[in-house]
Amino acid sequence: MLHNSIRVPSEIIHKWQEIVDLLAEIMHVPSALIMRVDPPNIKVFVSSRSQANPYEPGELAPLDTGLYCETVMKTGQPLLVPDANRDERWKSNPDVKLGMISYLGVPISWPDGEEFGTICVLDSKTNQYSKPYLGLLLQLRDAVQLDLRTLTRQHRQLEERETKIRRLVDANIIGIFIWELGGRLLEANDTFLRMVGYDREELISGAVRWIDLTPLEWRDRTARAREELDRTGVIQPFEKEYFRKDGSRVPVLIGSAAFDEQRDQGVAFVLDLTERKRAEAEARESERRYHEAVVELAHANRVATMGQLTASIVHEISQPMAATQANAKAGLNWLGAQPPDLEQVRQTLLSILNDGERAGAVINRIRALCKKAPPRREKTKINEAVLEVIALTRDEAVKNGVSIATQLAEGLPVVHVDRVQLQQVVLNLIINAVEAMSCVGEGPRELLISTGIDASNGLLVSLQDSGPGMEPGSLEHLFDAFYTTKSSGMGMGLSICRSIVEAHGGRIWASANKPRGAVFQFCLPFD
Repeated sequence: MLHNSIRVPSEIIHKWQEIVDLLAEIMHVPSALIMRVDPPNIKVFVSSRSQANPYEPGELAPLDTGLYCETVMKTGQPLLVPDANRDERWKSNPDVKLGMISYLGVPISWPDGEEFGTICVLDSKTNQYSKPYLGLLLQLRDAVQLDLRTLTRQHRQLEERETKIRRLVDANIIGIFIWELGGRLLEANDTFLRMVGYDREELISGAVRWIDLTPLEWRDRTARAREELDRTGVIQPFEKEYFRKDGSRVPVLIGSAAFDEQRDQGVAFVLDLTERKRAEAEARESERRYHEAVVELAHANRVATMGQLTASIVHEISQPMAATQANAKAGLNWLGAQPPDLEQVRQTLLSILNDGERAGAVINRIRALCKKAPPRREKTKINEAVLEVIALTRDEAVKNGVSIATQLAEGLPVVHVDRVQLQQVVLNLIINAVEAMSCVGEGPRELLISTGIDASNGLLVSLQDSGPGMEPGSLEHLFDAFYTTKSSGMGMGLSICRSIVEAHGGRIWASANKPRGAVFQFCLPFD
């Protein structure tokens, strides 16, 4: 391992500073040092903040010049020099030239045994440095070496992570770039460069800047991401766009993390969303076409159903028209009387007006059901909507010998629905019930239509008939498109009913009636 590449963080340096300050204070010496080998020099890595200390942090001294610390590192053993002036070996020692004539130092090693440097104390006067002092120095040396073990482990883990990141970058699975806070891209893999349309030469030249890649309308979102980075060191993934070199845009999902506490550099992971956005657009278009198809089918279903009710519609309109004709003749008779009975004429005209309004209401309901118009939701009273449909189908029911009864709960809340679509569901279910019971040879033909609140606190509409009922195996397919139990049916009516009910946030289902027949129910949420 190249130990010179391991940076000692500021919090560790602060801790070591306290150690050498404590040493200098306890041993009453002007200088306590932690030295680090930095070939071809040795460096004052930490120096005590004591008076008369001639050594400055960061100071370099060349090796092979006779320094005390050189001997410690060469021998790997503690060194005690009580008075260098009495020993010829130290007369050319640069430390002695600074006035430091006594020395006590021990070696500091990395976990693999490679030398880091020394921890030592120096004095400008003779000093024997007792054994307790040497013991203290060794204990503090052990504390420094423990820090070095921690740093080595962290550095190894960092290298492993960097190796994994480099493999990920080189694998080109997703776009990755290394950013600098000022806007420069320090590195990027080929996937990201292809994403934005630049080549590696342009990246190296500094022409690719992440700030310039960001469109103006995305600057605010990017600024919020920067605030998140400042707070947490991480940017959670979010969607944005980048400019390509040709001026077009690429939608991306980007997340990022800073490398350290300074948060001025980091790595970003970028996923190209072009295909996903295209798929989403196609899905929306498909949904739109499906919705239009459902609307067309629903309209065709309404028109076809109204065609079945021609006799009922004629009857509904004929009644007020016949009454209007009779009232008009009566009015003429009252006018021809001598003297004319104007009060009777007024009453007759009021009757004609009421009959005309009745006929107009029937026509308006038929027009609403037959008209092809976009869905429009409004507050609707469910009982009124059901009664209007019953009025349109009553003659058809009578023609098939079916009696319609109602149990409509009072005080029901209004529902926010498309009234025409809701009435289409009720209309389809009534016609299905009437057609099913028309085949019954014996027994009553009864249809009970009820409304109320169900157990899930939704608004419930129920239709119970006394027809032949359904095969148990058909229940799960009743609402599937093109599934039918009729010899002449297309199998779209109930499918359309389900689409309408589910589009309103409700559900529709069928079950067997007792003792015979079927029950169709649907439930809608209300305000």
